[in-house]
Amino acid sequence: MQAGIRPQLMPGEKVLALHDLQRSYTSFEAFRPELADLLQQGSLLGECVAVTQTLGLLEPLTGEHIPPEALQIQGPNYRESLVANGLLSRNRAVLRVLEQACGSLDALARQEVYLAEALSGLALWLQRRLGSGSLVCSEYLEGAELAGSDLLHQDLCALSFPQARFDVVLCNELFEHVPQLEVAFREIARVLRPGGRLVATCPLAFGQRESIVKARHNMETGLPELIGEPERHGDPIRPVGGSLVYRIPGWEVLDQLRAAGFAEARIHHMASWKYGVLGSDLPGVLVIEALR
Repeated sequence: MQAGIRPQLMPGEKVLALHDLQRSYTSFEAFRPELADLLQQGSLLGECVAVTQTLGLLEPLTGEHIPPEALQIQGPNYRESLVANGLLSRNRAVLRVLEQACGSLDALARQEVYLAEALSGLALWLQRRLGSGSLVCSEYLEGAELAGSDLLHQDLCALSFPQARFDVVLCNELFEHVPQLEVAFREIARVLRPGGRLVATCPLAFGQRESIVKARHNMETGLPELIGEPERHGDPIRPVGGSLVYRIPGWEVLDQLRAAGFAEARIHHMASWKYGVLGSDLPGVLVIEALR
């Protein structure tokens, strides 16, 4: 617990306001006027975490109360480090969006869901609760250092699924690694049924419209062309080399989704010590949602 925080006392008004805060934006122009205030609210993260450490959290979709002793906090970036039932803060933000869209875990289980990951805590959580009948999980296996024979390989830029196969597509921490993101968006739109939804997280350049480009895909060679020093993120099937970052998407990602065939696209900012959805610079987590 951080020094100077006394969670046994009633939280202040500003911390109470973050018990379950959600705002949605369809453009950077709508988000920009609120950015300074959100960054100031980020200074309250320590107090929010202290409340969660005292009360525990309520898991989205299941409604399970996870007691304080079952929480793990593995660092100051709470988006990645606040762990409960194998889920990260950003995972619970995705579940919160799904809860609001579907209403219940039973309703979600009646839909066809594609999760573009298979070895994560979220994948295991969904597999236990949805089962194989309504959930398809995959990994991108090209260049994998570790891969089980039972893993399904899928390339977001060339999905093997038929048109209108799924009701929900979930992509977490993938968009920054996709060589041709616009192609991937068209493929996701193709495999979604009318009215289906994409829910995703990724590192976002939330203070600007333009993406931060780290590498470009060479159409002739199929290889990346680096811009500056390469950046790689951890990957469970590439524990040594990691996955190359092509870009940190900016708010232009919403226009790219609409151009790919989505009828609506928005970014939610979700912050909640009640649900254990907390961030790092911002008080909460940014979640992309697009409707087919």
